[in-house]
Amino acid sequence: MATVKCFHRSSISTIYACLLCMILVGASPRVANALQRKQGRALETQEFFCLTGYDPQDCGRRIAQLKALLIQYPEGAPKHWSWVIVSSEDWQPLLQRLHLDRESPAFSALGERETFLEDALFLPQSKRTEELVERFHTPFGQLLPFAVSHELAHAICQGGSEAMANRVAQQLRGGKYPECVPDVKSLTPIEELYLHSQLPASRHF
Repeated sequence: MATVKCFHRSSISTIYACLLCMILVGASPRVANALQRKQGRALETQEFFCLTGYDPQDCGRRIAQLKALLIQYPEGAPKHWSWVIVSSEDWQPLLQRLHLDRESPAFSALGERETFLEDALFLPQSKRTEELVERFHTPFGQLLPFAVSHELAHAICQGGSEAMANRVAQQLRGGKYPECVPDVKSLTPIEELYLHSQLPASRHF
């Protein structure tokens, strides 16, 4: 149980403040659990796939990892959204076929309500993982949250600029509800590293 200390003079207002502080601390785990249950129900309206060639158990582990990450965010993707995991072996040919940025480990097709994620985000895969860590200056353990929250921001805000997506993604990772408010600030060098590739609505594969 969390211990709450209030360093104020004893007064009625202070006592009320301390009691409120204790109630909020005690309620925090319940609030977090309630949010996760809500997000868990929201995931029931979404679909998860692995592109062909996956071992069923490997696919299941990656989907479980993705779901565990998604329920941590206070807001989820729109209903009937699909998440597709693609092996790193098939990733580059896919990007080349769709004429997308070959450096990106994730992209979304907003019109089709789909997000595609490279397998290298889930498990270390030697050279490709090293490339992503070096390109985004991000430890491997943070690559998946970074990519998923960024794509989720685009899904929630139905597009938006890269600056807005990065800001909303940061809000999601911080446990805050997203604010899809356009801004005009320039991208920082780190934000420019993440070249989000949006699949045109007219494209299918």
